[in-house]
Amino acid sequence: MNLIRRSKKSTDVTANSANTDSPLNEIGDVSAVARMFERLRQQNAQYDQAIAALVAANRITCGWEKTAEPEMTLTIQREVLVALGDAEALAKFDQEHQHALAQEQAARVKATQQVLEAPTRVKALEQYLNDLAGQMVAGMDETLIDQEIRRIFQPSAQRMLEAAKIFVQAWREMQSVEAVLLQRVRLTHTRVTGDTCTRYDHELIGQTRDGELLPTLIAGISYEELRDLNDEYTRTDNELAAALDNALRSAGFDGWGLKVYHPKINGDERRIYAPDSHPPKKHLGHGTGLSTVVRVDV
Repeated sequence: MNLIRRSKKSTDVTANSANTDSPLNEIGDVSAVARMFERLRQQNAQYDQAIAALVAANRITCGWEKTAEPEMTLTIQREVLVALGDAEALAKFDQEHQHALAQEQAARVKATQQVLEAPTRVKALEQYLNDLAGQMVAGMDETLIDQEIRRIFQPSAQRMLEAAKIFVQAWREMQSVEAVLLQRVRLTHTRVTGDTCTRYDHELIGQTRDGELLPTLIAGISYEELRDLNDEYTRTDNELAAALDNALRSAGFDGWGLKVYHPKINGDERRIYAPDSHPPKKHLGHGTGLSTVVRVDV
């Protein structure tokens, strides 16, 4: 059986069907996973926003964030008028400063409320984040994702298997031909005095090194061709990878960088992890300055 002819036929078929047998045409309908990723992307944005709010609330609760002191000039002036009991002056003051006084009082109430509500706000935000994490886990179907990537991957794996079968047949043919040829030309060289001479060492196939598909010595094939083929064997097809990546992302099949947060289990009293990117600097206490050298004579 001529396996070389069979391999050429397979190559022709592959070339003719290149437009259809492509991973780009085997993506299919991935809308279910795309919707899952889009929902997770929105949840990630909500989570990040809530974490930022939790960090801000934590800073107020811990006394790290010094809230702006509200202006009280008009309030003090009005209180003095009230204490004096001057109704006419008080009425005139209220008329002239009504809007500014209202703004001043609103700012003071807001500042006070912000500090008083901070602990409750921390608790509410942590509950929100924990519930949101539960929604992420509940809405994520990893089994479906696994089924989809296997569906897209399987045709390429099948084509690889068919090509590998042809390669193995051709490899066995080459090795068989080599073995028979070397056996038929195996001559014994000996001197007339009875001493054995070194015979000519014919070599048609070299040794395959680790990481190589083929040895770089095969009689009749140039070293450069074999080297380039081995290089291609160990590298991905960058052009195909880029095209497939763009096609998947265009279809919404893109979960890169997304996070699935898991909620706390029952009984877990630990706080929600909310790292502060700008924690307060630690101030040195007394006795941490330069050391004083004391000489003790013994």
